[in-house]
Amino acid sequence: GSSAISNAMLYEKTEQLAIKDSLTGLFVRRYFFERLKEEHRRALLNQKNLSFLMCDLDHFKECNDHFGHQGGDLMLIQFAEILRQCLKGSLLARYGGEEFAILLPEMTKAEATKIAETIRKTVEKSSFNIRREAVNMTVSIGVSNLPDDTLDVENLVQKADQALYQAKREGRNRACVAIS
Repeated sequence: GSSAISNAMLYEKTEQLAIKDSLTGLFVRRYFFERLKEEHRRALLNQKNLSFLMCDLDHFKECNDHFGHQGGDLMLIQFAEILRQCLKGSLLARYGGEEFAILLPEMTKAEATKIAETIRKTVEKSSFNIRREAVNMTVSIGVSNLPDDTLDVENLVQKADQALYQAKREGRNRACVAIS
């Protein structure tokens, strides 16, 4: 029986260690939220800015259908690499399927919007290599900021999400900022 107990404990440890997405190497959503809460508290305490970006690869489903699952995975891996290059030392997470979240502590809304534009342009200019085919991809991004848009942490995410949907509605391949 004791081995079952130690196995259960080992499993729990492994669960806690799973803070990174195995495909992209970015943080998983659950860990990202823990960090977001910490950074949120810190921002309120020190009266600092906290910016949040929600990114979503455009037409990802079509790409997935066309190249299959592995092709889609390659797309996500290459996009994660672009994020790493554009954002040294920021908190990056794979939020959902093709959704990525970025936390920018002590960054104003204007600065965050500039970074969103940089990401957008980099993706637009990049050739994604999928099975020896060069594929073009675009990304839509929503930007929100504390204190400009809200002081509430869940609302911060919601506002970025709403801005992201606005970017999609307006034709994709753009960064939209939350409406305060």
